Amino acid sequence: PPAWQASAARPVALEPAQSPIRAVPGERMAYDLRLAGIRVASFIIAVGEPVEFAGRRVLVAQSGIRAEGVARLVHDVTTEFTSWLDPGTGLPLLTRVVETASADDAAVEEIEVRHHQRADGHVPVWARHPRDGDKLEAQRAPAELLDLHAILFRMRAWQGPPGSRFDADVVRSRYLWRMQWTLAGPETLTTTLGNLPALRIDALARRLGRDGATPLEGPPRQISLWISDDADRVPLRLVARTDYGAITMEIVDYVAGAAGAGP
Repeated sequence: PPAWQASAARPVALEPAQSPIRAVPGERMAYDLRLAGIRVASFIIAVGEPVEFAGRRVLVAQSGIRAEGVARLVHDVTTEFTSWLDPGTGLPLLTRVVETASADDAAVEEIEVRHHQRADGHVPVWARHPRDGDKLEAQRAPAELLDLHAILFRMRAWQGPPGSRFDADVVRSRYLWRMQWTLAGPETLTTTLGNLPALRIDALARRLGRDGATPLEGPPRQISLWISDDADRVPLRLVARTDYGAITMEIVDYVAGAAGAGP
């Protein structure tokens, strides 16, 4: 992956700015999650039918992690993400997360990033912890603030030659991450679905403070994403460092959405 370039400037989308997202109502993607090579959870991403939200027609994307086997006995992790996405820009209007607070805190907290209530360059971030109660903070963020579904669907739509770069600010739960994506190029990927042509995209991510500029402590996290190099552009594999260690997410099933469906 490319070396991290620390900068307080607003990120600039060099390639896929305003590209439409790649998400089709009815799509469903299933993955195995492995930690140190051991299967610990399943992960499902699904795209729902268009709905009305904040006066707009939007797509709803949902995903969730379910701990499996021994991992569930040791630490039963809850993670559920829901995004209300503007299909024209690919930007979220609302991001909602229900998840285990941290590796050291088994409490389940609720978080909402209310993009549709943006004011004066800030987005409200609401969180409810069963022990600490409600908390509302203002996150300074650029106009093009993505969440996990939005960045994944944006990467599916990305077109460009190897070496192309895309910088983005992405909210994950209550935190803002500055991500630097680089299109590495084509590869053949071996999966449970067979040997598939793929495009590898590498990224580095650094968590930022509430001012949207100051990097917080800790090294940047490395991420590699493989997208199928075909008409469907399906995410096939993702390798990333997390609070729980290095995680590999690999596809085990894909259901295509309805052709021509959408807002």
